[in-house]
Amino acid sequence: MLRRFAISSFLLIVFLSLCSVVVIAQSVAPDFVLPVVTSNGLKGQTVTLSSFRGSVVLLEFMEPWCPHCQDVAPVLSNLNHRYQTHNVVFLTISGSYGATANDVALFIRDYGSSWTYSFDSSGAVFNTYGVNGTPTFVIVGRDGSIVTKLVGEESESTLASAITQAL
Repeated sequence: MLRRFAISSFLLIVFLSLCSVVVIAQSVAPDFVLPVVTSNGLKGQTVTLSSFRGSVVLLEFMEPWCPHCQDVAPVLSNLNHRYQTHNVVFLTISGSYGATANDVALFIRDYGSSWTYSFDSSGAVFNTYGVNGTPTFVIVGRDGSIVTKLVGEESESTLASAITQAL
C-alpha cells in the first residue's frame, strides 16, 4: 500500500512538472518597444517584438562587456547566416548594467553583427523575461509563444537545435 502511494505520488509529480513545462512553453512572449542601436549608436528608431509575428525570433539578452556574450557573438553570426532564408529573426537586447548605447554600437562594429540590436536602458524587458545573467536566449515561435529559454553561453549546435525545434 505504501509502495503504491509512493509510486502514485512520484508519477503525479512527474506529470505536474511536465504540465508546467508545457504551460511555460505555450506562454505568449511579452511584447516590448525598445530603441534600435546601430553600429553608429541610437538613430531614433524603435523595434517591437510583435512586428516579427509569423517569424521565429531568437532573442539574445546580453551585455557588451560580458565575456560569454563576446564568445557567443561569432556563433550567433554563423547561425544568423545559416537561418536567414528560414524566416528566423535575430534580435539582441542589450542591458544597461554598466553599459551605454555607445558601448553596444562599439560591440556591433567589433563583432560585425548584421542583425538588429536594441537597448533596454531601464532593465524593464530584462526583468519581464526573468533575465538574471547574460547571455540568455529566448526562442519565440511564429505564433508569439515562448518555445525555449536557455541561460548561459551555449554551443552553436544547442542554439541551432532550439531554433530548428521552433520552425
